[in-house]
Amino acid sequence: MTLTLSPASFSDLKKNLEYCDSRFLEHQLLLMHRKIDPAFAIFEQLVQIRKVHLSLMEQCLLPAFIKTKDKIPQGAKPLYFEREKKQILKYLNSYVRKLANTLLHSAKLDIVGLFEDYAWLKDLLDHHDAREKAFLFPTLDALNEKRRAEILEDVSVHLAMLKGLTQ
Repeated sequence: MTLTLSPASFSDLKKNLEYCDSRFLEHQLLLMHRKIDPAFAIFEQLVQIRKVHLSLMEQCLLPAFIKTKDKIPQGAKPLYFEREKKQILKYLNSYVRKLANTLLHSAKLDIVGLFEDYAWLKDLLDHHDAREKAFLFPTLDALNEKRRAEILEDVSVHLAMLKGLTQ
């Protein structure tokens, strides 16, 4: 599985979310086998991908989505996306610090505790991704062809930051 850097539609961005899910699982499996260094490397990659995706959402997707005011369903208020973004970044950054601290100080990692903490993060990510898949991507895919092409070009420029991060 690889990242989609030049999506033909907004729905193609689902592939990047699925890629993140598979990398998160790989990260957790490595932690279970006490392979902390490669697990941390994957988590750092995952964080970079998520940060680029969240920035893309904020700078390219949400502004276009907001312009479709009359089509925004009740469960898809832009404020919800923005709040989730803040929470996701907060948790991702805290886990990077926790894992880096473990590596730097050769501390014993409480994997059970970490996985319990990850449950909250995973629920948040799943909820946010479901909101994007159900509301954001289909609404933007329904834009006229010219507008869709303009935004997708900006999306591809934004996603170019991810070159070299795939396996």
